[in-house]
Amino acid sequence: MSVRSALVRFAAFSTLSAVSVCQAADAAPKKVTYEDDVKPIFRQYCLNCHQQSDKKGGLALDTFGSVVEGGGSGEVVFDDGDAESSRLWQLVNHDDTPVMPPKQDKLPADKLAIIRAWIEGGILENSGSKAKKMKSNALAFVAPTGGKPDGPVAMPETLPLETPVVTSRAAAVTAIAASPWAPLVAVAGQNQIVMYHSDTAELLGILPFPEGVAQELRFSGDGSYLIAGGGEHSVLGLVAIYDVKTGERVATVGDELDIVFGADANDTLSRVAMGGPQKMLRIFDVSSGEKLFDIKKHTDWIYAVAYSPDGVLLASGDRSGGLIVWEAETGRQYLDLAGHKGGITSLAWRDDSNVLASASEDGTVKLWDMVSGKAIKSINAHGGGVTAVRFDHQAQLATAGRDNRAKLWDAAGKELKSFSHAGEDMLEVAITHDGKRLIYGDWAGSVFNTPVETPDAMVRLAANPEPAAKRVEAVKTTLVSIQQKLTPAKANLDQANAAVTAAKKSLAELDQKVAALKKQAAESTAAAKTAEQTSATFDQQLPTLTTAVRDLQDEVTALRVALKADPSKMIAVAESEEKLAAKLTDMAKQRRNRIALIDVIKTHQQTAAARQAEADKLLATRGELQKKLEQAQSLAQAAQKAHDEIAAVASKIQSKMDRLLAEIK
Repeated sequence: MSVRSALVRFAAFSTLSAVSVCQAADAAPKKVTYEDDVKPIFRQYCLNCHQQSDKKGGLALDTFGSVVEGGGSGEVVFDDGDAESSRLWQLVNHDDTPVMPPKQDKLPADKLAIIRAWIEGGILENSGSKAKKMKSNALAFVAPTGGKPDGPVAMPETLPLETPVVTSRAAAVTAIAASPWAPLVAVAGQNQIVMYHSDTAELLGILPFPEGVAQELRFSGDGSYLIAGGGEHSVLGLVAIYDVKTGERVATVGDELDIVFGADANDTLSRVAMGGPQKMLRIFDVSSGEKLFDIKKHTDWIYAVAYSPDGVLLASGDRSGGLIVWEAETGRQYLDLAGHKGGITSLAWRDDSNVLASASEDGTVKLWDMVSGKAIKSINAHGGGVTAVRFDHQAQLATAGRDNRAKLWDAAGKELKSFSHAGEDMLEVAITHDGKRLIYGDWAGSVFNTPVETPDAMVRLAANPEPAAKRVEAVKTTLVSIQQKLTPAKANLDQANAAVTAAKKSLAELDQKVAALKKQAAESTAAAKTAEQTSATFDQQLPTLTTAVRDLQDEVTALRVALKADPSKMIAVAESEEKLAAKLTDMAKQRRNRIALIDVIKTHQQTAAARQAEADKLLATRGELQKKLEQAQSLAQAAQKAHDEIAAVASKIQSKMDRLLAEIK
């Protein structure tokens, strides 16, 4: 290649490269910066209230530095690229209150898109700024595998069934909890906690709570114990721990001068935390009852208390919106979470202990990241206020609110379902262990058990069950109904078993006939072989017999010749002729037997073949009889299962009735 050609090619390559670079530059996304893109929006919509000379809420938006500095409630944007956790975005997108601009519609969609792109791009100041590496999404969740017991999950076995207090109507529902691993739900009532099977709505037992009304119910991490906090207003407050299987109260902690609103136990059930109108967060040792910490930080009634699932942190919220996270072991403050504009009504931890959900009277549920200490999501959940919040194992959220609704949200805070059955505030909510049912209760005392996918199948649960004497009559009616089902089930089982017996009999008779025919065939075959052996023996002996006869014939001939010359040989001739005659007679007899054996062998062989053919013909029908037997056995097994299921239900109801009668007596 010449130098000239090389230079031409290099020039062409350089030109193409330059064009490619320019095209790539044109295709690169434009940086969204504060100076070029966001400040003009703030100037148009926000600076009348948020500038250096007039910082409403302590927030100025007219300089990049003041935006990053934040306002009186803290920072409003972060350089982590997470728009959902940005306070600024939550307000301008009307995800939280106070909405911005106030008393106006949201900013135009294109303006909001610019603000969001700016935040997600790392809040760049100008075209020369560089974005930091983005953090991972704090809402990303992988369900942990711990917590579930290795053996069977705890379900009530011998709980009391007597109703401690009978009322004409239920009071407002104060607490509901669902077992983390079993189809079990607890509902607080007056002087009692009622345990229901969440799938069947069966009343499984009633735990006495004579100190008053439980205001908080929580199950232990493995579902074996129920923690109940409550008492009587201005009189008494305490926390009781119950064994779920037996109903035994295994611990009673605290002796407050006022009711307990919020209560929980740590992951090892060694500590209990409680709070209420006295504004003190108190932590006790369960085994000794000793007060370990008496924390005075809240300025108003403490409504909610919750330990993280791993037992490392403890959260508490109060009536004025104060929300604090503590080190569970030391009692030292870990985070002071500001953001709610109304009282904290409920707290719930995600299974991995990394995210805390707080419900508030301001209508929002906020999700807080325990690493950054920031709100990573604010959900406008219920108009008028959110009264309860709970996580399930997949990080779905269940909420209740003063808009008379219970709702289900996905892990990212998107509304999935909304349920409403009455015109009263919905006060409490729980989500079952499998996430398939929401249990929620309202101001009128109604408790609803609703399948998420089939809301029309909702059933009601009573927070104030009827007295045992009245319930036993209902149980008797149920038992009679079940026993009526048991009678035809028993008849069906007997009929099915009889069909199995008949099918077995037919098969056995067939097998017996086949066996007899095969035996006869074998006997005939053996007889034929014996006859063949006899014939073979004669055939082997025939040459010898023939020779013996010939020798005797020669002897007779010789004697007869000698007789002509010697008359004295007459006797010898006679004796020799007698021997020859006897030998010929015997040989003739054996020849006749040999001829007869041919027919005998043929007859035995024909008989054996005939019997075997009969056996084979019968065997050809065995498959159908076997199939009939298997069908009969299958029907019998199904009938047995149906009968046993009904019998088990009847036995269970009978046992329940016996326990009710025993408690009545």
